[in-house]
Amino acid sequence: MTSTSANDTAHRIDAMVANYVSDLEKLPGSQRLSESSLDTVYAMACALLQSGQVPQARAYFSFLLLYAPTHPDYLCARASCATQEDDPHMAVDLLSLALYVKPESCTIALLLVEALVATGATEAARQILQQVRRLALPADATMLARAELLLQTLTEQAQHATA
Repeated sequence: MTSTSANDTAHRIDAMVANYVSDLEKLPGSQRLSESSLDTVYAMACALLQSGQVPQARAYFSFLLLYAPTHPDYLCARASCATQEDDPHMAVDLLSLALYVKPESCTIALLLVEALVATGATEAARQILQQVRRLALPADATMLARAELLLQTLTEQAQHATA
């Protein structure tokens, strides 16, 4: 595959995802609940999640995603439920969309890395960590340190696997 065809493919995929996100945002469900109602349901769902009532929280986060299918907070919270229910593939899907919607978020990127590691996709996780290292702002010192630690752990695991 040449560089030009790889770039063309990447642009086509990016356009498809952008169209998908745009279509999701236009769904009629996004017009039925007020922002304050969504915030109330979100707060309740977060409280359920924090109290360990994951199935109930999952139901509310899934409900919220009907009304705001590209809201990064809702996607991350639903991904947290998936992680706690041992469904890292669902978490990867949700976090990938959240990161697409909010690409500057180191927090989402690191959550995605953890989900990728749980699925065994360590090379993809390593690539994201390297991007976080390059793109993190100095104010993101905690995130940068976390990324460095995760990258070091993945590197050590890869070295032990080849030894």
